[in-house]
Amino acid sequence: MSKCKILILIVLAWTASWLPLAAAEAPEVFGLLEIRGLDTMSASVFELSKAAGQPLAREMVSMVLYGALGTMPGLGIQADGVVRAVVFDNGTETGGVGLLLPVENNGDDYLSNLGQAGWETDAETADEVLHLTAPEGSGLAWKEVYFLKQGATLVAGRSADDVRRTVAVLPALPPILPVEGDVAWQIRPATLVKKFQPLIQTFLDNELADPGMEPEAAAAMKLYVRGYLALARQIDALSMGVGVADGNLNLHARMAPTADSTLSRWVASVRAPASAVAAVNLPDALVAETGHMGDFNLIAPAYFRYMDELLKLMPAEAGSDFMKSYMETARAAYAQLAGDYGFALLPPTKESPLRFVEYIALKDSAALRALAKQGVQNLNDTVQKMFAELGGETVPPVKFEIAFGEPREYRGIEVDVVSYALALGDEIAAQWPAGLPTRLEAELAWIPGGMLASIGDPALTDSLVDRALDGGGAPLTDLPAWKAAYPEPEKNLANASHLALFDLIRGYVGLVDSFTGQDNAALVPAGPGNLESATYVAEGGYMTRLRFSLADIAAIGQKVKEAQEKAIAEMMKQMEMQGEMQIDYEEEGAAPDAEDADTDELPTDAPAEEDVPVPVE
Repeated sequence: MSKCKILILIVLAWTASWLPLAAAEAPEVFGLLEIRGLDTMSASVFELSKAAGQPLAREMVSMVLYGALGTMPGLGIQADGVVRAVVFDNGTETGGVGLLLPVENNGDDYLSNLGQAGWETDAETADEVLHLTAPEGSGLAWKEVYFLKQGATLVAGRSADDVRRTVAVLPALPPILPVEGDVAWQIRPATLVKKFQPLIQTFLDNELADPGMEPEAAAAMKLYVRGYLALARQIDALSMGVGVADGNLNLHARMAPTADSTLSRWVASVRAPASAVAAVNLPDALVAETGHMGDFNLIAPAYFRYMDELLKLMPAEAGSDFMKSYMETARAAYAQLAGDYGFALLPPTKESPLRFVEYIALKDSAALRALAKQGVQNLNDTVQKMFAELGGETVPPVKFEIAFGEPREYRGIEVDVVSYALALGDEIAAQWPAGLPTRLEAELAWIPGGMLASIGDPALTDSLVDRALDGGGAPLTDLPAWKAAYPEPEKNLANASHLALFDLIRGYVGLVDSFTGQDNAALVPAGPGNLESATYVAEGGYMTRLRFSLADIAAIGQKVKEAQEKAIAEMMKQMEMQGEMQIDYEEEGAAPDAEDADTDELPTDAPAEEDVPVPVE
């Protein structure tokens, strides 16, 4: 055989050994999980659990994390390295999983430790994939593991093929997921739909084949699923990171749309809101949010196509005429949206349990005002028609009416009053909670380029108009609580929100207490319990941050602990009372009545034996 032929055979043999890897090149990735340092993760879990009032020692958490990888701290795994799990398409229904372990000394120390722990090395393939079997009783999820050394990374999988596919996908993985946190994960909806849509369709076909299911319900379910799948196909990746830092529990999320999709064009239209949204940023708000919703008309056509399909499934008697007119009005109304919005929920009072304000930027305020009046009239006509159709002897327990009242004017601004009223039947009225109003009024002020709405407190409307016309009101991002959470915020925020969680709960529980005479508001932790969020667009992704103080989590834990201690004390008190009652009962029953005495004993007043007469024969 010539040297040339021998050389060709050697090359072919070497190539053949890598054929499985080449065949598995670049599998589609379904999702990723990252633990950004096992020791860092252990410390964060300890901090969070301590704040929650149930501290888990770092060492114990560390043992669990390292133990899941079959090792111990300091035995081959880099303490500050990123552990990654990749879920990908391997040709099976469930997909494959590959682990990327940050190792020391090319993985030799880690593998040697496994051998000392009783793992057996069964074989090694021509491309150096190792096959190890865990000892009995290891408690690990995988009993057999395949490994391949890749420098400072050790690739692990449940099969040699999964290991090869994991290696093949490495170049396509991001260096790190685009969110902050101690642990992060990502799912890829568009890829998942592409892979599993046939399975979803088969499942639906089987479910919808149930003879007991109404045809309309089956069609509606199919439509719902189609809608969600259509949305999922436009989302390339959803990422989430969770971590503990700077005394806060931090969540960081990113939604990345698929390229050249309707969703991507909508994300590109999102921008920082104009200063006018600050009109509704009232300083005592329990909940406040301001932002820009992007060009809603980019996604409105898809929404209305979906609604049109849904309306076709509605029976005529279910109010479909109203829904058709409503959708026509909604189409015209959405076309007037200019993008900016803001709202706030204010502390409740006995007179006004719901106090709410809102701002919406508009292209043409007069046009939307006319649409609003038409929409309210259509709704009221439909509701009254439904009540009238009941007829006969049937008396509806509750009647509902919505209507525009007489408009008024303030500083040259037209203000409409919309009333929502319930007419209660005698039976419902007798059970209606005290203090809960049966009439609610909203005011709509049609300022240039927008609408201001207020509910529950007419005095709010004039204040909002003043702030809108005079430029009053500071941005929500100037709130001390928000600035404390984001001392260095991203530029051009598209959305910011503030939630005083404890104040919100305390306000409404306290309102109920004022009618019941109880003091359940005392169960709410002290302080406002601020929860702050920020949304922005970066590198084509829709990003959101959320921060909640560990101190407030600790306050919740303390209240839970106090409630548990109180419940235990009450239980012990009840047990003691029951014990005392049992003792008293037993003491009272210690002296039996004469009629219950033992018949073998004579009563104390019985005559002596010698005094008992003896019958004479």
